[in-house]
Amino acid sequence: MKSYYATGDRMFKTVESESTAGELVRLKLSLIYPTLADVAVFEGKLGIDYPRIPCRLATAVLSEDREELGLKLGSRVLLNPYVDPSAQDDERIYGVDEDGFLRDFIAVNADSVVPFPENVKEEEALFTDIVAVALRALGSFRLQKGDYVAIVGGSLLGVVVAQLALYYQAIPVLISSDDRYLKLAEECGVYYTVNELSENVTTKLMSITGGRMADHTVLHAIPNVSPNFIHMLTASGGDCVIAGLNGSYLPKLDADISAIAAKNLTVKGVTNGKSEFNAAINLLAQKILKFDGFVDNTVPLTEAQKLFEELGADAQRYVAAVIKV
Repeated sequence: MKSYYATGDRMFKTVESESTAGELVRLKLSLIYPTLADVAVFEGKLGIDYPRIPCRLATAVLSEDREELGLKLGSRVLLNPYVDPSAQDDERIYGVDEDGFLRDFIAVNADSVVPFPENVKEEEALFTDIVAVALRALGSFRLQKGDYVAIVGGSLLGVVVAQLALYYQAIPVLISSDDRYLKLAEECGVYYTVNELSENVTTKLMSITGGRMADHTVLHAIPNVSPNFIHMLTASGGDCVIAGLNGSYLPKLDADISAIAAKNLTVKGVTNGKSEFNAAINLLAQKILKFDGFVDNTVPLTEAQKLFEELGADAQRYVAAVIKV
């Protein structure tokens, strides 16, 4: 077993170890998707104990038959990113609170192994937790048919939120300065997109909504996103969500609280999808969401150091860079 430990100074220490699986389920990692938090672990930006193996989003293949669990050698599975999937209020995640999945083999508890439907591709299952966060974000609204949902921030989360809004018969408007995500959204059936670099976002949204502005706003807390879009785009009395893939690494956002109060807006935070994880898997099985074009770079595990260096220098270099084991 080869594991990649982040030392906290932009370096990985590779450690070889023998498996002591016992009652644990032994797996070979297949696909691994590094997030912003994983890059922060690599760069030593989190106040955690080092060394630490990053990465919490991964698929794997069973390395043994486990008939008592209904699992067979070679079965494709998803690894649950939450350390204790059964706990109601334990939101610890792998890769930050516990060693994660940046390795070739792993042995985990059975409740961390999630088989996914045969009609779901590995490249789709890899994004299950992003779907779960999107479900939780939209679930915080009283979403009605025909409601306008402004989605701020070029990211895969934004594209997934937009697709789910369509599924719920709302009208999404994706706002980004990155043409890659605007194009992905359009290819997924999202009719309204706004490039904030070339268009006046407020004026364009006012035109799209007939002057009413957005009933709901979802803002993905990523670097270089303006939190003032919350009060600029949301109608008086509307509600907003500041979303992130986890709460361990979020950029500092300075917003005009007085403007938010003046419009009587409700603002909530969503930084994990644990409560919606199983629902996200069921949604993937229904083939409602599209993931074509999400993965735009694939590297072998041996190039993890190089990839993390690239992502540290430019977090937006790829839409989704995936490590194939």
